[in-house]
Amino acid sequence: MSAPDCPADGDETVWRRGALTRRQARGDVWLAAGLLGLGLVTVWLASVAVEGSDVQAAAPPEAMAWLVALCVPTALRRRAPVTVMAVVSAVFILSQLRGYPDSMAPSIVEFLVIYTANAWARWRRAALVGSAVVTAAMLVWLGVAVLGPLQQGGPMLSSTVAGVVYSFVLNLLFFVSAVWFGRSSRVSAARLHALERAGVDLRAAQELVAEQAIGEERTRIARELHDVVAHHVAVIAIQAGAARRTLDRPEIASGALSAVESTARTAIDELERLLTVLRSQDRAPHEGPTGLAALPQLVADTRRLGLDVRFSTHGERFEVPESVGVTLFRVVQEALTNTLKHASAGVADVRLRFRDRAVEVEVTDDGVGGAGSRPSQTSGPAGSGLGQRGMRERVDLHGGELHVGPHAKGGYRVRAVLPAVRTTSLAASGPAARSEQREGRTT
Repeated sequence: MSAPDCPADGDETVWRRGALTRRQARGDVWLAAGLLGLGLVTVWLASVAVEGSDVQAAAPPEAMAWLVALCVPTALRRRAPVTVMAVVSAVFILSQLRGYPDSMAPSIVEFLVIYTANAWARWRRAALVGSAVVTAAMLVWLGVAVLGPLQQGGPMLSSTVAGVVYSFVLNLLFFVSAVWFGRSSRVSAARLHALERAGVDLRAAQELVAEQAIGEERTRIARELHDVVAHHVAVIAIQAGAARRTLDRPEIASGALSAVESTARTAIDELERLLTVLRSQDRAPHEGPTGLAALPQLVADTRRLGLDVRFSTHGERFEVPESVGVTLFRVVQEALTNTLKHASAGVADVRLRFRDRAVEVEVTDDGVGGAGSRPSQTSGPAGSGLGQRGMRERVDLHGGELHVGPHAKGGYRVRAVLPAVRTTSLAASGPAARSEQREGRTT
């Protein structure tokens, strides 16, 4: 018997219908009452139709008893579907053998219970086997009922055979349709359940992704704030200290205080730019003092603080993505800030190298503080380590490499290498650009 496959085919524990609700139970009771009412009408009409004919029909009280026995079990059709199907099928055959005059209401009830067994049975295979047994029993009874007149010298053989074939095909389609629609309903319910479960999982995944996005955004904001604030605050602290120590020399103190004012304004401008970017919904890029083009200005600003900073570029310069340029700028900014804050250094060397498939920055100094005085320590007055962690997060974001530690020749070294594909060389833009990008250019 052909029937659609259930998504839980082969594993009854994958999906089963939920418990019957009170509303569904009341609906089955009302359905049973409706079938009983329909049966009263059809049995009365059938009794009138066969009255006065040779057809032997059951007496009205007996017919009423058979009708009740057929309809009442349907009130429990979804509580015990296979049992109800077996009981109703047995009553159906016995009632017909006893001369029940009507066939419409019994046929409707039979279709309903077979459908319900295949749609609601706890065990799908049990319902299918039960439906096959009921169908076979019905067809055997039909064959006996139709072939009886032939054995008693009834109609001609050809007419009897035609009637048997017609009845057999009609009833076979009837039972197969009941099984088919029942199993199709089961498949639809299983798919709906799977969709609902997938919807729940999807919402949970969306919430998880949202939480991760919030965490990443918080990390990004913290990293940006650290890069913007730490450098300028360190510069302000150094200049303020210089001004305090030179109060007896107004011209020097005035220059230091001017540097404090200028650095504070720059910090405020960068904070405003950062907040503007964070507040903008379209995430449109804003111009700011970051990127490879801003490295000379960063070097000049640091040099004014008393640190001899040397800057050089190596290799044929080419355009790099803005995000890569910003990361390299922040690495150099953090390295110079750490040199000012934590190292007794007099000279710092910043080297920018352009390779075929990478861009590298290296910042070294001649400080004598060593690794222990750097912010690589997790705690202590030397620093919290947030700067180096921020550098590493930025470099890792681009799949690059970061090396931080004491230099073999003394001092400290910060080296970052970020992948970048050489596309358009800036040297092709004109003679001025070519003159600025000579090998080993130093400022």
